[in-house]
Amino acid sequence: MSAGIVDGAILLDLEYTEDSSAEVDLNLVARESGGIIEIQGTGEHGELTPEQLTEMVVLMSAGIRGLNAAQRAAVG
Repeated sequence: MSAGIVDGAILLDLEYTEDSSAEVDLNLVARESGGIIEIQGTGEHGELTPEQLTEMVVLMSAGIRGLNAAQRAAVG
């Protein structure tokens, strides 16, 4: 799952135009249970605070749980 900071706002699952102009780009690989496997991030055109990092990880973790639920529903 990816997230970024664009124009000061934290966004989930960036589109190309957002990603290419993001101040910060962060990727998260995690289990649906919340266990984190990998975090990779870059301050492309800026920096992030520890609070923003936490907010982004929480947002991406919720996104991962939502994707997993949609995948389970799609395959029955």
